[in-house]
Amino acid sequence: MPRVRFEKFLNKDDFDMGVADTDIACLTGKWTEIGSYQVPAQQEIAFGVGKVSEGGVDSRRTCTVRVDGATAQITGKLRLAYADANEVTVQPIQEDLTSNWSAGQKLAEVEGLRVREDSYLKILLSPTTTSTVDMSVTTIAVNVPVTVYIL
Repeated sequence: MPRVRFEKFLNKDDFDMGVADTDIACLTGKWTEIGSYQVPAQQEIAFGVGKVSEGGVDSRRTCTVRVDGATAQITGKLRLAYADANEVTVQPIQEDLTSNWSAGQKLAEVEGLRVREDSYLKILLSPTTTSTVDMSVTTIAVNVPVTVYIL
């Protein structure tokens, strides 16, 4: 049973997508990891925050991920996924078009589906045309709500 549960937002630096990080080449139709966050010791983390209750109260938070090349936003699909500590098993959690992610998606926590310490939260990209994610572009934006459980 977790001792503490709280909401947190991860940004592009948390996912190693800062301006000083290496650009990433992505091939058409292939899933390429563009960001990764390792879960700290004695924690479990789930993508998303809140839910829509039976009474219609929406406590979900907005997730924004905008991925740019040298001149424009990259089109294609973006996926949030969990990976085990050895990065052998990757489990998709949510997937949508890059244009929808950049506009912001409500992201609820999928209850009971989270990863433990040393596992990873991943951001994967499958572009419609071969592209390079240009980490030096300042318009890249990552604002991912997560629920943290301290054990």
